[in-house]
Amino acid sequence: MPIRIEGVANLQATRAVVSVPIIGIVKRDLEDSPVRITAYIEDVDALAQAGADIIAIDGTDRPRPVPVETLLARIHHHGLLAMTDCSTPEDGLACQKLGAEIIGTTLSGYTTPETPEEPDLALVKTLSDAGCRVIAEGRYNTPAQAADAMRHGAWAVTVRFCNHAS
Repeated sequence: MPIRIEGVANLQATRAVVSVPIIGIVKRDLEDSPVRITAYIEDVDALAQAGADIIAIDGTDRPRPVPVETLLARIHHHGLLAMTDCSTPEDGLACQKLGAEIIGTTLSGYTTPETPEEPDLALVKTLSDAGCRVIAEGRYNTPAQAADAMRHGAWAVTVRFCNHAS
């Protein structure tokens, strides 16, 4: 299963010591857009050069500096797989139609005023039933939650594990 790494330097350091597939992202806080995940062409290029196998971008229907289809085309230009971090079934299905190979439930609950405590298993099931390859992500904190996501059709589950480097 792949691992998800934020930042070009972190990805380069990780790539030097692992051979598993890496999902690469760059997070930025933008003044004019709520999009934070791999928002620019130069982010895609840097992640590709750093050794990402899969590049994840924000796949929501929100104002952004670069259109989703442009970022997906650039990822595919590098011969890599594209993952879109989505918040709704509409986001995920639109991104699948645009050519994203993997749909993440990463942003479910994070694009609205209230963030639920539990993961969005209904979104996993809806996207999986529609033929999407789904990585369940967002508020998966226990093995039981991960198992539930798999039972709902997830291809994989992201469990957050950060700040543990020595």
